[in-house]
Amino acid sequence: MAHIDVAAVSDTLMRPVQETLIRAQSPDAVVTDVHFMWNAGVCDELGVPCVTFNVVGAFSTLAMRHLTLALVSNSNTNIEPEPEAVSVPRFPAPEIRVPTVELPEYLRSQERVDYSTYNRLYEVQGDCFGLAVNTSPALEEHYRGMYVGNGYAKRAYMLGPLSLRLPSSPEAGDPWYTDWLDSKPSRSVVYVCFGSLAHVSDAQLDELALGLEASGVTFLWVVRTDRWSPPERWHERVGGRGMVATAWAPQRAILRHRAVGAFVTHCGWNSVLETVAAGVPVLTWPIVFEQFITERLLTEVLGIGERLWPAGAGVRSTRYEEKEVVPAEDVARALKTFMRPGGLGDAARSRVMDLAAKVHAAVAEGGSSDRDLHRLIDDLMEAAAAGRTTI
Repeated sequence: MAHIDVAAVSDTLMRPVQETLIRAQSPDAVVTDVHFMWNAGVCDELGVPCVTFNVVGAFSTLAMRHLTLALVSNSNTNIEPEPEAVSVPRFPAPEIRVPTVELPEYLRSQERVDYSTYNRLYEVQGDCFGLAVNTSPALEEHYRGMYVGNGYAKRAYMLGPLSLRLPSSPEAGDPWYTDWLDSKPSRSVVYVCFGSLAHVSDAQLDELALGLEASGVTFLWVVRTDRWSPPERWHERVGGRGMVATAWAPQRAILRHRAVGAFVTHCGWNSVLETVAAGVPVLTWPIVFEQFITERLLTEVLGIGERLWPAGAGVRSTRYEEKEVVPAEDVARALKTFMRPGGLGDAARSRVMDLAAKVHAAVAEGGSSDRDLHRLIDDLMEAAAAGRTTI
């Protein structure tokens, strides 16, 4: 398998542009993506505070950090080179155990990974003025203390869900989906979407299509491919029970619609925040990178969903060539079980609706996320007045 040194590529292509921009603007403070670690050095030279920003939630970020630190410090004792599964060390209950095949590539390939990049990233993050995360204290307050208590960040600000601070997009009223959803009973539609970047094989799309057909549930499926076509006469058999979209879809608006009762998701963090904000429970289908770890937050910690493919049913993997195809009958079984009145879906819905109320309250004036935003601004203004860049 070919490996791309993302850090080197980013450093070569993006660093010169960003450094030039920052120096030209002469800002009072800089908020930078956590991976653009060179910006911290520029800020230090300019004498302004640098806040790193993480678009991924605290749970999966900290889990990966603890696994990385275990590999670096004592890989032969804490984590075997290729164990069947690993438990996240020094993490709060419940125990988070992840099969090795579901770990991000850099945690699977010790012999090929130079961990100095990650050590440098963690060092920079700890030296910076603070860390801002697109998450909500209602979801991950417990993990804020881990950032500061372990010295991973001097200050931690939970500002999300940032999507709740955005106005509705003009596309939100597009009748291509609203008219169809308006005709469906409340909480009866399963929304299926795997994001805009993750790849799903044609064989898996075939099985998913047949599973949706066999389940008998009503569904809205966003499939981002112009190469794949459903099985022969599938549209005819499904009829008005299903809608398929092959273009971009206004996900926030779809999830907020009263007809949507469940979300089959790849566990991308933006999708997680949007479904929690909408109060819609999930069936998880992670595909790449940290999504398999995020799945544990949803199913094992928050209890707002279930795995679509049960543990032991087949091989799931962060490597595309290792993935087994989820059979149509398993897709159908999971959908029917989850959407059955009084079943697992109702229990998950109750919990996620409670969380929805809390995350909305968090971003409202005076809420926990709103207070964190104002605390960040106040801290930066105080630092600027005192001429401080870090402490």
